[in-house]
Amino acid sequence: MAEGMAMARAGSLVSKLDSKICYHRDAALEYMEIKAVVGEVIEEKEMLQQDYHALKGELEAAKKTIVEVNKELAAGNEETSLSKKELELVKKKLQDWEAKQNLSEQQNCSASEHVQPSNSKQGQKRSMRHQEVPSQGPLRIDADKPDLAEERPGSMLVNNPIVGQTSVVPPSTDDDMVALREHLIKQFLEIDKYGGRIIGIKEMGKLNVKAFEIACAEKFRTTKAADASSKLYSLWQQRITDVSWNPFHTVTVEGNHQEVLNVNDDKLQELKKEWGEGPYKAVIDALMEMKEYNCLGDRSTVYELWNYRADRKATLTECTEYMADRVQQLTVVKRRRSRRTI
Repeated sequence: MAEGMAMARAGSLVSKLDSKICYHRDAALEYMEIKAVVGEVIEEKEMLQQDYHALKGELEAAKKTIVEVNKELAAGNEETSLSKKELELVKKKLQDWEAKQNLSEQQNCSASEHVQPSNSKQGQKRSMRHQEVPSQGPLRIDADKPDLAEERPGSMLVNNPIVGQTSVVPPSTDDDMVALREHLIKQFLEIDKYGGRIIGIKEMGKLNVKAFEIACAEKFRTTKAADASSKLYSLWQQRITDVSWNPFHTVTVEGNHQEVLNVNDDKLQELKKEWGEGPYKAVIDALMEMKEYNCLGDRSTVYELWNYRADRKATLTECTEYMADRVQQLTVVKRRRSRRTI
C-alpha cells in the first residue's frame, strides 16, 4: 500500500513537471516572438530616422533652391523691366522720327512748289519718288559688299536733297533708323530660330522649299517624294545663285532702259512644264527679290524683317510693338512661375 502511494505521488510530480516544462517552453517561444517583433520595431525606427534626416536635408536644399529661384526671378523681372523701358524709348524715338519724316515730306513739297512753279508736276513726281524710296534698307549677308549707305537710296536722298527740295531731317536721324533696323534683324535672328512667329526674318532671294515639296508629293505620292524634292530644290537653289545664268533682258520703255525677267527663258519654261506652277513661281519670286535688293551681281541673299501674317515687309513700329508684347507676356509667365514656387 505504501508503495502504491509513492507511485501515485511520483506520477503527480511527473505530471506537474511536464506541465511546467510545457509552460516554460511556451513562454520561451512567446519571448522569442516578442524579441523578434521588438527587433523589427527598432529597425523600422532607425529607418524612419534615416528617412527623416534625408527629408530634412532635401527640405533644406529645396528652401535654398527656392531662395535662389526667387533671386533669379527678381533679377529677371528687373531685366525685363529695363528691356521694356528700352523698347518704349525705341518706340517713342521711332514715332518722333516718323513725325519728322512726314514734316520733311510736307516741307519738301512746299519748297518745290515755290522754287519751280512752272514745273509743279515734275516736283510732285520727285516728291512721290522720295516717299517710295525705302529708307530702311535690309541687312546684307555678305560682309564684304559696299557700304550700307550706298545700298540705301533713302539715306542718300536725305544727305543729298534734290534741287528745289529742303532737307529737314538730320542725316543722323536716318542713320539711327538704319542702325535700329540692323539691330532688330540681329535680335530677331536670335529669337526666330524655330519660326512660327507673326514677325520674323525672311531670307530674300532664297527659294521656297514648300513649293518643291508639294510638287514632288503630287507627282510621286511615294516615299521617293522627299528625296526627289530635296534634289530638285538643291538643283534650282544652285542654279539661281549661278551668275552665268541670266534670265533677264533689257527692254526700252518710253526711252528708259529697264531690266525685266524673261519668263520665256528655256530653263524656266522647262521647269514649269515638268514640275508645274509652284516651283516655277518660287524661282521667279526668288529672282525678283534678288533684283529688288540689287543682288543679281553676286546672287547673294538678304535678311529682311517680315510680317508673316500680312505677307510683306515688317515696319519698325510693328517690330518694336511685337517685341514689347513678347516682353509683357514673358513678364506675366515669370510672375506665375514665381507664385507657384513660393
